[in-house]
Amino acid sequence: MATRRRIKIGVAEDVTDKIAVVTGANTGIGFHTAKILAKANAKVILACRSKERGEKAVEEIEKERGRRRRRREEEEEGDDDDDASSSFTSRNRCEFMALDLSNAESIDAFAKEFKKRFKRLDILVNNAGLNMSAGYEGPKVTKQGYEMCMGTNYFGHFMLTSLLLPALQKGKGTSRVVALSSVTSWFGSNKYHYFVKGPSKTKGNYSASKLACLAMTRELQRRLDRQDPDNNVECVAADPGFVASDIWRNYNVVLRKIAGVLALTPEEGAMTSVHAASLKSVKKGQLYMPFSIRMSKIFKFNKGLGYKCMALQRVFAGFCADDCAPKAKDLKSNEKLWDLSVEFCKENGMSASSLGVLNAL
Repeated sequence: MATRRRIKIGVAEDVTDKIAVVTGANTGIGFHTAKILAKANAKVILACRSKERGEKAVEEIEKERGRRRRRREEEEEGDDDDDASSSFTSRNRCEFMALDLSNAESIDAFAKEFKKRFKRLDILVNNAGLNMSAGYEGPKVTKQGYEMCMGTNYFGHFMLTSLLLPALQKGKGTSRVVALSSVTSWFGSNKYHYFVKGPSKTKGNYSASKLACLAMTRELQRRLDRQDPDNNVECVAADPGFVASDIWRNYNVVLRKIAGVLALTPEEGAMTSVHAASLKSVKKGQLYMPFSIRMSKIFKFNKGLGYKCMALQRVFAGFCADDCAPKAKDLKSNEKLWDLSVEFCKENGMSASSLGVLNAL
């Protein structure tokens, strides 16, 4: 593994030929998550909205892998894994598939195409995220009229995970679902019904969406375990920390410069997702952060202080399980969120068989 600023870049466990889907993988944390997994010989699907940017990201990853292969003067043997009937080869470890999480029709089309081409799914990284703060001037609602942040960051990923659940249950050994959360979940509202239809009436839509991602990590795992204590799907959440990623693109130049100095690089920030997706020591239903200390202790003492202390991540860099915001553990609100999520899928044309899978949990 290469080391950069105390954050080790690389995969510690064997993920060879594991099939992974990374949403929003054409840029930032998602791009580096996909690249690191592909370098470790996983077969990675970059699920992105933009075909042009997605294919460019694939080309960049494969080009770098090619340079490394030539330097080693080695060539992999032919791939005889019949679980991946796609364009994957021994030389090509990633490919693009179109996915717009703000459009339920695109989510359904992606899942159908995936299931046609693959028998299983080993890793699902629900990375894509939208922050409508600062100078955001894009749509306020999804194609189907749902609040844009919650519809993209949470409901879209819930529908995607639900549709891919049968493939995850067929994974090689243990399958992993990684939801990207955020430290803003400590400030988020769990009155999720305020963030369903129509434009958001508050500025708390992003934090609420990230709280929902964290809450559903726990709720989905609880339901899977209740149905079958020996099931093979592990749901975990990853907070990448303070990262100089595209999430800052709408902020002013001063904040962007501060982020550039104090924040982790997108490659470093991706390591929380990579570890959460690959380490055998990861525990289901757990939140992981890029610190060697439990930041939740500071947040429980004072949330404002905890938020400021995120800038110290280079001093306490690492990877550890941590406690989540109390609202993410509220069983009643999590059950209400589940009901809203299933209703979202129902309203947006999910098949009776797929809804049956959810209703059985």
